Amino acid sequence: MKPTHVQLRAWRIVSSFLDSRYWENAQFGTSSDDWLRDSERMERCTKAAEHGADGSTHREVIGDMREAFRACLRYGRRNRRAEYPYRIEAATMQHFDELEAWHERNSSLDQEIG
Repeated sequence: MKPTHVQLRAWRIVSSFLDSRYWENAQFGTSSDDWLRDSERMERCTKAAEHGADGSTHREVIGDMREAFRACLRYGRRNRRAEYPYRIEAATMQHFDELEAWHERNSSLDQEIG
């Protein structure tokens, strides 16, 4: 099935976001606060890094993407009178939902990333 215009636009927005410094700095493990937030995950990621792996699960990374993207939208309109971009948020969250569903169908949602 051919993707809709909205799906293609959401894919482009997410793709640009994932190539951004904002996402690079928001990824789990880049802040010392991550130990406080989720010490079990941080320990798992540290052990996995010793073998060149990530250690997070696909579910965790997709959740991180959602959280960071929403924070980026909030930050991007701080001190502005513009309305919050609800349609962009909805389209990108649907993209993340589809990504999560794909991993669920393929039984890899809770699998550690190698």
